[in-house]
Parts: sequence; C-alpha cells; structure tokens
Amino acid sequence: MAITAVGITQKESGGDRKALDLMVYSGEVLEAFDKKNIALDMVKVRTIANGKSSQFIVSGNISDSDVQTHNPGDDVSTTGMNNNERVIVIDDLQYVSTLVDNYEEKMAHFEIRGELAKRAGEALAVKIDKEVFSTVLDATQATGVAAQPDGFEVNNDAIETGADAETKGNAIIDAMFTAKAHLEANDVTGEIYFVTDPVNYYNLVQSSKAVNRDFNGGDNGSIAKGNVFEIAGIRVYMSNQFGKGTAVDVGGNNKKLQALMFTSDAVGVVKLLDITSEANYIPEKLGTLMTSSYALGMGILNPGASVAITGGDA
Repeated sequence: MAITAVGITQKESGGDRKALDLMVYSGEVLEAFDKKNIALDMVKVRTIANGKSSQFIVSGNISDSDVQTHNPGDDVSTTGMNNNERVIVIDDLQYVSTLVDNYEEKMAHFEIRGELAKRAGEALAVKIDKEVFSTVLDATQATGVAAQPDGFEVNNDAIETGADAETKGNAIIDAMFTAKAHLEANDVTGEIYFVTDPVNYYNLVQSSKAVNRDFNGGDNGSIAKGNVFEIAGIRVYMSNQFGKGTAVDVGGNNKKLQALMFTSDAVGVVKLLDITSEANYIPEKLGTLMTSSYALGMGILNPGASVAITGGDA
C-alpha cells in the first residue's frame, strides 16, 4: 500500500508546506510588539486604505459670551468659529529583516526563528515608541492653531538635585499637580498619561505621597511590589524611550526632560500599513528571509494637551 507523506506544518493536502510556519512567525512578531509597545495606545490612531496623508480638523471653542438673548422678531445673529486643520503625512516604509541560513539553523542547539521574531517585534515597538514620544515632546514646544493653547513646561530642579529618592519623588508629584492644573485650566479633557524613566518611576514609589496609605488607601501600589499606578487621577507609565535628559527650553534656559504628561489629543498617528511580517525562502542564499515592516506617519494635533516635566540644567 502506498503511503502519502504530509508535512506536519501543512494545512491540507496540496497546500503550502510552509504556510503555518509563516503565520507563526507573523503572530510571534505581533505578540512581541504588543507586549513592548505602549505609546500607540496613548494617542489618536487613524488607519487609511491608501493615500499619502490624512487630515485632522481642528476647531476652536465657542465662548459663553457668544450666547445671545433673542428678542421676538429680531434676526438671529451667527457666531464665527476658528477652524483649521492638521495634515499628517505617511513616512517612508520602515522594516527590520533577518536571514536564517539553513545550514546554521541546523547546527543551532536552540529554536532560532521564534527568538528572531520576538526581537523583530521588540525593535519595531521601540522604534515607534521613540517616534511617538518625540512628537509629544515637539508638541510641548509648539504653538496652537485655531485658538488652541500652546504646549507647556513645568520645571522642578529637585527632581534632579533632590537629596534622596523620597525628595525627588515628592518633587515629581508636585510637578504633576502643577501640570494637571495647567491642563484643566485650558479645558483639556480626556485621560492623562504620565511617562517617565525607571529611575524617576522608582523615586515616585519611594515618595512619601505616592503609595502612602494615609494618602490613597493602600490600593495604589506599594514598596513591596515596587509600583505606583496613579497620581492625581493620572496614569503612570515607565519607559526608556521618551528621551530623558533631552534639552528643553524653559524660559530661555535649557533644562533636562524628566517626564511627559499628555492626553490622546496631543498627537495623531496615521497608519497606511500595519505591522506586516513574512518569511520567504531565498534559493540563492540557501536560507529564509524573515521581514517585518510598517508604514505610518505622525504629527502634532493639539499642543495644549501636552506638558514637558523638566528638572536640572541640561
């Protein structure tokens, strides 16, 4: 009796023997990307099917002073409103690619493709996080349009020069409250995000205010777990990608960037091609080319929804 051999990765008889391998690679890249990337969930993201740019409408506010009293028989008076637009253009295609040599893969005593997929996903996540946070920083230094407020900075040198972690953590909290008061004074709405580096994050944990039970009921993190979730209703995140130490102009003086505070209205991202992965055997190379790529663009939407937290001379 004849026996027909079917590869273990083949979906069905006559199908592509590598079909499932490709999907596993793609899935592992996306899984690694989703675990590492945090910035895309903090800004406005729009996906387009084709084209090179997308338009975001910016509208000014109508003042309460424009609310009028109507007298019977009088014509209705209309109120003008400032309108403008922000156009975000797609950047060049970005990619990361590795070649798995068949011979070297056979000699390896570990599974190499999954590890490469993980590293590719993490590289893409870091790249995009850096770009998003850099655009947020640009927003803090930008001027608003259509009656938008400008970007803003809050400086507290004790974040850098404080005598100990507790003092530095308390200085960060003071800056956060000042920044939030500024945002609310400008009627900025939406969830506020606070992003800082591990050093400042753990200074926050050691602050006498951030995780002290007398202040927050003991449900906002702990020294034991080494975390803090929320300050003044602001979600706290840790990242190495926001550009700590970047020189920021604060009143004519260059200060070190210590954190970013913003809402999703600050920056917009336009996707043309989402994260796409593929693996192709290259006969000339006797190996498999594994490539992951994306195409997107980003830009400032509302500078007034962003604040740079600084401290220390740059």
